[in-house]
Amino acid sequence: MSRNFENAIGGSQIRGDFTLSLVPESGVSQVTFLMDGQPMATVNTPPFRFRFNTGDYPLGWHELSAEVVTADGQVFYTPARRIEFVSAEVERQAMVRILVPLLGGVLGLMALGMGLQFLLLGRKSSQPLPLGAPRKYGLVGGAICPRCKRATPLHLWSITLGVGRLDRCEACGRWSVMRRATPAELAAAEQAERQQAAPSAPGVVSPQSEEERLRELLDRSRFLD
Repeated sequence: MSRNFENAIGGSQIRGDFTLSLVPESGVSQVTFLMDGQPMATVNTPPFRFRFNTGDYPLGWHELSAEVVTADGQVFYTPARRIEFVSAEVERQAMVRILVPLLGGVLGLMALGMGLQFLLLGRKSSQPLPLGAPRKYGLVGGAICPRCKRATPLHLWSITLGVGRLDRCEACGRWSVMRRATPAELAAAEQAERQQAAPSAPGVVSPQSEEERLRELLDRSRFLD
């Protein structure tokens, strides 16, 4: 018996669309599929299959078997298989019993992973890394932090999600979901940091930020009549 649609709940409970089939088919001239000893369908040509839906029959326990007639006229009966046809409500309850422990295990692993991160990374200084500080990328590689836009190593105990890894940035110390970056992207981010951290050459005035320029204009205005 094979499932076509919906669900075989597990064990001997089924609901939905299924197909009964006889294997092997050689030397067989006729197959009558039986439910509780009563004919469901008779098939006279290969493939010897019968498709049915559990909703067309009473709920509860049934015995499925087949009467097989060979090419030389001999009759055999297959061993009966005891199956329970269940309702949608029973199916829902069974799925809940399966999924709840599964989801609980997944959430438990996520909590364990975050706990390990807090335990291992919490001992480190919360101060951000200086600009241009060297990085060491391990087996997991590195990422560009979406918060500070700086390169950071990814940790083995970070939590893998569908869009990236939930990890703590070693550059700024904040948590976020980060996508693994290529070596070229990491090198470019580190180079940008080194350029930003490099001191200005003698005689070269560093460009003022907008805030510094406004503050200077306000200071000069004190001396104007």
